[in-house]
Amino acid sequence: MLRRILLGAAAALLAVAPALAQPAAWPGNRQVRILVTYPPGGTSDFVARLLAQRLGEQTGGNFTVDNRSGGGGIIGWTNVVRSANDGTTLLLTDNSLATAPPLYPNLGFDVQTDFTPISLMVDYPTVFVVPGNSPVRSLRDYVEAARGQAADANFYGSMGSGSSPHLYTEYLQDISGIRLTHVPYRGMGPAFLDLMAGRVGLLIAAPPTVLGAVRDGRARAIAIGTTGGRIPALPDVPTAKELGFDFTYSFWYGLLGPRGMDPALVAQIRGEVDKVLANPEVRARFVQQGATPVGGDGAALAAVMQSDLTRWSEVVRAKGITVQ
Repeated sequence: MLRRILLGAAAALLAVAPALAQPAAWPGNRQVRILVTYPPGGTSDFVARLLAQRLGEQTGGNFTVDNRSGGGGIIGWTNVVRSANDGTTLLLTDNSLATAPPLYPNLGFDVQTDFTPISLMVDYPTVFVVPGNSPVRSLRDYVEAARGQAADANFYGSMGSGSSPHLYTEYLQDISGIRLTHVPYRGMGPAFLDLMAGRVGLLIAAPPTVLGAVRDGRARAIAIGTTGGRIPALPDVPTAKELGFDFTYSFWYGLLGPRGMDPALVAQIRGEVDKVLANPEVRARFVQQGATPVGGDGAALAAVMQSDLTRWSEVVRAKGITVQ
């Protein structure tokens, strides 16, 4: 009798085990923070808010964007690393996370092991912009005007030392032979405001940050950095390659969580993100800006992070770039 009872209990447990192994639907009734390491106004903030809105509509969940700027991104990254890995804290980041290790030897965490890659969401072309009242009409004009001048005669902005716009403009100097002076800001929004005011003369940004101002004349786009052709949002702006410059670097935006997330939970989140990226309205917004929605599993994000870490670590060390 006891043996029959035990066998029956074991069979019952086996029957319910698959159900017990399934994680609860995400996000359920829990609030989810999508953390951004820049202030409002930049492309990371735009992508995060679009994602939060659409995820809320799809799942009925409560999603908020948490802007944690400062410390070159360390404040926000550290916050995510120290958060619970239950899907309630996510990080919407850009290339800067992958280039942080050579800039911050004492980060306090490992970029490659202390995060869970979820999705390489979208890839944006770079846009070279100057103030709207600048006489410069193309990237070739800008380089010709800057060539032969001292570095302190030409200032360019970025969203922080070691950020992608900083490294990309350093690369532009290498391939063009010009010398510029770097002015770092705490985010792309403040940097772009100063560009429009004429306090800096050049900025490399992603389209969502600059399109409105370019269209109303407060800023001028002088080239597009892309591996493809011109973008629908700025059809009259030539690519850097058209102008004779071998510049094809872009801005990627990816979603990560703290390390050790349950693979089944990661799959749930990724599935919802893929639905957002497959939405015709969302895709149209991205494509119109020249962006490429990517999605898929976290392996693509991990690979691009490794590639950027290798490529730009060499540049940081060779140029002696330090965080100001």
